[in-house]
Amino acid sequence: MKLSPALSAVLSLALTYPIFSLAQSVPMGNDASQSTYSLFKLSPDISNKGFFNKDAEWFFSLGFNKTYYATSNINVSQPALGNNFTVNSVQAHDEYRTPGLRSPDNIRVGRFLNDEKTWGIDLSLDHDKYTTTLGQTALVTGTNTGSLGIGNQQLNSPTFSYMLHNGLNHLMVDLIYRAPLFGAINESSSLAFIGKIGTGPAIVHAYNQVNGVQNDEGVKDFAHVLGFNSGWWRIVGLSTGIETGVRYTFAKPLYVELTDKSIYTMVRNIPVNQGTATQNILSNEIILSIGYTMN
Repeated sequence: MKLSPALSAVLSLALTYPIFSLAQSVPMGNDASQSTYSLFKLSPDISNKGFFNKDAEWFFSLGFNKTYYATSNINVSQPALGNNFTVNSVQAHDEYRTPGLRSPDNIRVGRFLNDEKTWGIDLSLDHDKYTTTLGQTALVTGTNTGSLGIGNQQLNSPTFSYMLHNGLNHLMVDLIYRAPLFGAINESSSLAFIGKIGTGPAIVHAYNQVNGVQNDEGVKDFAHVLGFNSGWWRIVGLSTGIETGVRYTFAKPLYVELTDKSIYTMVRNIPVNQGTATQNILSNEIILSIGYTMN
């Protein structure tokens, strides 16, 4: 059913702002002592009721992580070369082996929604680096006429070197639950449990050598930044994550957060020489963040 422009505008406003609220009780009949009923009325002040109201608790944080990966199968399809093979149970590691000065791995911005400030949402970006471990032996199955071959093969730099750097990026919208452990929520010297679940696109920059040939993603410029089938970064799948931990407000509005996040990522269309790779990645991040609350 097609709505008129006027009705569409009214519905849009009603969904955007909680402008309807319960009115105070209204007497029935002439006797004010009689039973009452509640009516809905238009709130006289919507400026404090919307998503960006002045009482909202917004937060922003930057963090760093250490990531661990489960073994996974990497399927490579190169139709022009007649190759379709799978490298089974591949071991991989986080490129960051020791802490150091670098750009943040984890960015969050969000707000709490209810009056108790226990439920909220955020937009999160997790920047990981995925590297297959060289020197391991893996079973290669399928059809492969290249230098890697078929059967138990040692993975080395020219035959099979596979990296998602710059990186394996997870962009998610998360639902948050926070519960106080001690102290009042978001007050100095308070500790709270944090739980999150979210999903969103996986965005990668791939670098690999398969059967001795390196893929070429070209230069990173404005016309070649992001895409599905081309681009220096590619949107290649979906990531879903569950994150739990604690948030300690040491001096309001500053807090630190320590969490553990498990992410399942289905990636398709990873570029390789004259073809694509497909993979499902299970990863686990240990994240330490520092944040700032705005309310």
